[in-house]
Amino acid sequence: MRNIIRLSLIIICFWVSLTSFTSEEVSIKLAGPQGDIALSVIANSKGAPSEISFSKLKSVFRGEQQRWKDGTKVTLALMKTNTPTGDEIAKRLLGMTSKELNKYFLAQVFQGKMSSPQFFDSEEELISYIKNNEGSIGILSSKNTGGLNPILVDGKKTF
Repeated sequence: MRNIIRLSLIIICFWVSLTSFTSEEVSIKLAGPQGDIALSVIANSKGAPSEISFSKLKSVFRGEQQRWKDGTKVTLALMKTNTPTGDEIAKRLLGMTSKELNKYFLAQVFQGKMSSPQFFDSEEELISYIKNNEGSIGILSSKNTGGLNPILVDGKKTF
């Protein structure tokens, strides 16, 4: 059963890497041991675009894009990697394990290539941070965006 789930997730990741996306709310359906997890991308109204490509989203969360088009500094807000949502984001969006993601960010910050992302225990804390910090962008495991405008990814609501 576990191998079937892993194979399904690999196929989904392969499909996602070959497909284009867009939408103001991005719901990523992930099949896992706990069932389907819907993920939504949200951002502060200052800086972040209302639409973004999946490849650009990956670039932003890898710290490769430091500023939005209007010059606002990009600030990443993520669930802690020891949470189910944080673990799924690491795997699905960035193709890394939680440990690999933590090491990646540590190396990038240590080398001065990016600012440290903000990590949160709860989605409420993440939403509050994004509301109060210009240029911030984050991913949630639910459609509860806390009144923030969700970001469209390649024009589609799901991927």
